[in-house]
Amino acid sequence: MSSRVGKVGARQEFVRTIGLGLAVFFLAGLATVWGQETKAAPDPQDSATSNPPAAATPTPDASKATEGEYTVSPEDLLDIEVMDVPEVSRTYRVSSNGLLTLPLLPEPLQASGETLDQLSHLIAAKFHDAGMLNNAHVLVSLKETRLHTVLVTGEVKSPQSYPIYGPTKLIDVLVKAGGLSLTAGDDAIIARGEAGMRADLIESTQTGGVDRSSNGQSFSLNIRKLVETGDDSTNITLYPGDRVTVQRAELVYVLGAVARPGGYVLSDARQHTTVLKALAMAGDVNNVAKKSHIVILRRDPTAQGEKRQEIPIDYKAMVKGQIADVRLVPDDIVFVPESGSLKALHASSTAAMSIATGGATALMIYR
Repeated sequence: MSSRVGKVGARQEFVRTIGLGLAVFFLAGLATVWGQETKAAPDPQDSATSNPPAAATPTPDASKATEGEYTVSPEDLLDIEVMDVPEVSRTYRVSSNGLLTLPLLPEPLQASGETLDQLSHLIAAKFHDAGMLNNAHVLVSLKETRLHTVLVTGEVKSPQSYPIYGPTKLIDVLVKAGGLSLTAGDDAIIARGEAGMRADLIESTQTGGVDRSSNGQSFSLNIRKLVETGDDSTNITLYPGDRVTVQRAELVYVLGAVARPGGYVLSDARQHTTVLKALAMAGDVNNVAKKSHIVILRRDPTAQGEKRQEIPIDYKAMVKGQIADVRLVPDDIVFVPESGSLKALHASSTAAMSIATGGATALMIYR
């Protein structure tokens, strides 16, 4: 009897041991699965703080941000990389008729009009159809474009072509060009390319606006307020193929017996500058000026070259308000001659003052 009880107890102890072992094994398996699930689905808050998504990382070149929407054009320069095929991976120029020729392919393919992603898939499909590569991985990126640019010329600090891949605001393009130069005027001439004219036509049809010029190809904008105050009324949208020409400021020149001879920018071409205003900008006439012989040298529109006509000015009567202050036109020269007698008198006075000063100095040194 006791031996039977012992056997039953031993059997129960064995079962308990097996059951405990299975429980420990089962819990360990759950812990492993739970740990794998935790790694596969991390906490969103932890991910946002410790491991930001790759899309949030800024690209090295900001201009690449819009390349996904870029459409290939004739004569574009493309970087094409075919994975594991270095013989094909290099830079290619799209032909003037929009064709792209690749080695291993029996004929050129039409690249113009395709986006970069579409062209990547097209090249991969062509390799597959030609029996060269079954699962080609192709990456196409833009290296250089001639048509998708805005040309900025005139009075800016860095006049040149700037690539844009879609609609871009005027102020952004001017910032790329370094801003306006010191001799820049108030206005810029905008010459539309095909994309710009098409966009203006669509906007005109939808809103009834935009009619900036009779031919729809070029128009003038006052950009001074846009640059200096941020006035957005002239911050138009530019498109690839447009051209911006910043006009040179209109100048008048004051030469001769004045305090600061030189050329002076007319800050606003719409405001008239007069002789007295120009002389004031030049620091007024000096003490050897021959005020009775001041003249305006104005370009003769009927003559060729640099020939100018002389317009005499009655300075004294103008200062007294007896006659109207004469208006100047751009490129006028106000010339104030020197009086020979006054110049000689001034020279004598200067020499006498120098002698007197030198004598006083010598006397002081002597004492």
